[in-house]
Amino acid sequence: MIPMTSLLLLVLSACNSTAEPATDSEEAAGSQEESKKSELTLEEVYEKAIERQNELKSSSADIKMEQKMTFGNGTESFEMNTTSDMKMDIIVEPMESYMDGTIQMADPETGEDTKLDMEMYMTEEGLYMHDSETNQWLKLPSEQFDAIVGQTANQVDASDQLKQLQTFIDDFKFEQTDSEYVLTMSAASEEFSKFILEQMQISEMIGMAEEEKELFENMSFDTVNYVITIDKETFDIHKMDTVVDMTLEMEGESVTVGTDVKIAFNNFDAIEDITVPQEVIDQAVEVQY
Repeated sequence: MIPMTSLLLLVLSACNSTAEPATDSEEAAGSQEESKKSELTLEEVYEKAIERQNELKSSSADIKMEQKMTFGNGTESFEMNTTSDMKMDIIVEPMESYMDGTIQMADPETGEDTKLDMEMYMTEEGLYMHDSETNQWLKLPSEQFDAIVGQTANQVDASDQLKQLQTFIDDFKFEQTDSEYVLTMSAASEEFSKFILEQMQISEMIGMAEEEKELFENMSFDTVNYVITIDKETFDIHKMDTVVDMTLEMEGESVTVGTDVKIAFNNFDAIEDITVPQEVIDQAVEVQY
């Protein structure tokens, strides 16, 4: 799926080493592991994975996220926890998607959980989102639809990322199992934090207010971990796990945010069409901002 090309490029940066076996025990690997070991280098896997990504016409993803936000310090601090479980179908050309799942948030004062159901269609018909609180379908403005599609297209060209990421070559680890290549990156340096912020500004901050931009400028990354698994035969991305811990200053207060996202991809080239049900179109209320 082309939108994932940017993040794949982020990890597969100009390294030319052969993947080592990723095993818990060298003795358990034995001769069988040796016979299944691929001699492809990271650079070769990169080329084949990108080629496969560009060929993909559709795919599905199961997305699980856990996030903990801590505001303030010591006795004055409080936490806000959020979890989400989403399923998404995506067609590349034309760009269409369907998302369905739940978001659960804990009230920082009462500790009670609030569960929200999420459902959204993005097709040539428009951008439709279900408001679970009012049980009403909403049709979002065309400008918002154009912005989302534009951001997705923006992420495809990652040549600048490749040039910048050559600096972080020592942060990459390239391994393999019997059936998958495993790419691991752990980078929390000041330089890498600057790089991530630059990419966030490019892809996420178009149209944001000046004060929101300043918020991102006061952000630092304490932990940045990626684990990506790629199929040895098809070069499809099977899984992408991301852990990010960051700190930001907001109105003189320190806020720490820990995010753990696990994405499992499947259903490669198996989605032929995403259609907005007629009842959704008929019931939707157009939103004006």
